[in-house]
Amino acid sequence: MKESKKRYLEEYEKYKNVDLQLNEVYSKKSKASEKVELVEIDEESQMARIKNLRTETLLTKTLHWCRKNLIKE
Repeated sequence: MKESKKRYLEEYEKYKNVDLQLNEVYSKKSKASEKVELVEIDEESQMARIKNLRTETLLTKTLHWCRKNLIKE
């Protein structure tokens, strides 16, 4: 197994139990002033739609990305 794949799987295990809630406000770990809201969660495809509260932009991110990079307000 490639080192990058192994690192991803270890990281996935670390964050897999982080609870995400719809219509909750989160801030990004890398930029605490940037607030986003989870507007849709698709468990089957492991994807989420997030809305930037400042710009109203909708983005599609993986649930893993959300669990790793978002902090509940």
